[in-house]
Amino acid sequence: MVLFLGLTLIGETPNSVVDGSIPETPSPRDVGLKLREALKQQLAIIHERVEAKKLAKLALAEVRHLLAKEKEETELDLGRKEITARVKERVANRLKEEEENMEKEEIDKALEKVRNKKAKQNEEEKEEEAKKDGVGKKAKKGGETVLGKEVKSEEKEKGKSTIKEKWKKMNAEKSIKGRKK
Repeated sequence: MVLFLGLTLIGETPNSVVDGSIPETPSPRDVGLKLREALKQQLAIIHERVEAKKLAKLALAEVRHLLAKEKEETELDLGRKEITARVKERVANRLKEEEENMEKEEIDKALEKVRNKKAKQNEEEKEEEAKKDGVGKKAKKGGETVLGKEVKSEEKEKGKSTIKEKWKKMNAEKSIKGRKK
């Protein structure tokens, strides 16, 4: 009976079922060889499956690596785009500020010229009034005209000092902006 089970496992049917004759007992050597062959085939199938699983794992790891790499590249590209946008914005703001400063300087210069003209006109008017009234003496001291005890060059010095102060202020602002960035 044991042999009969062994034969059914191998895949052979006993002769008695097919012919109706008495079953022959196969030699133990043949049974051992057939069992070895079956085990070798099953072992080969198992090895193939293990190899297939290894290859699938390697392929999956490679795909994951490629996806991670692509994700990293897209993040870097987005970061670069953001940085370039910020740089462009900063440059635009800086140019705008410089244009505004230049416009302010031009306006200040124009105002200063107008003030100087008005001051000269006022001086001339006062001199003419002084001439008409005959109040004060005219004297030249180091390029300053003196009428009585009043010094007319003080007004000019005020105008010059404001321009100097403005230049110092602008230079200080530029140096502060340079430090912030």
